[in-house]
Amino acid sequence: MSLRVVVLGAENVGKSDLIYKSSIKQEDYVTDIEILDSCAKKNTSIAPGDNVITWTDAFIVVYDICVHSSFEQAIKILDIINKARASVYCPALLLGNKTDLEHRRTVGVEEGHQAALEYNCQYYEVSAAEDFVTISIAFQALLRETKIIQQNKPLLKRRKSSLVNVSKKLGAMFGKKDSEMDRKRSTCDVAGPKTIFEKA
Repeated sequence: MSLRVVVLGAENVGKSDLIYKSSIKQEDYVTDIEILDSCAKKNTSIAPGDNVITWTDAFIVVYDICVHSSFEQAIKILDIINKARASVYCPALLLGNKTDLEHRRTVGVEEGHQAALEYNCQYYEVSAAEDFVTISIAFQALLRETKIIQQNKPLLKRRKSSLVNVSKKLGAMFGKKDSEMDRKRSTCDVAGPKTIFEKA
């Protein structure tokens, strides 16, 4: 199984510390992770209809718990992703970074939880500089959700195909019945006046 992820967020929130390309073992399978490095671009956000929404299997949106404006930008990114999900669903992970600087916190944990509930995404707080365990747990959770979605895609396609086939069969069946009814109506309409004139 392979997983394509894009990491987004404001500048200097610690995205570069979270970006890597490797294999993670989870539940007896290996996942190859390909990550789009938004740090290499001036634009670290996305726009509605952006190709990256089609390219990626999952989003990681990072903010600095010590800089509230970075959280506000993360919310804007989640809003764009949420609107795009109407046609292409992608799991998202909201990641508050720099918990090692708790004494400088300006974004409350409750704010992160509320955003996760509003935008239907997973939420974790980590320290990219110190806390590898929590980062691993967050990635594992994202992998698990993405795996379920990828496994269900063929099933959804089969269901859609079956529905189309059933619709075609019903359409053909009812179309045939409608044609027969039209012919019967035409016969009755023609026969009716003849009977009247014969009686007269």
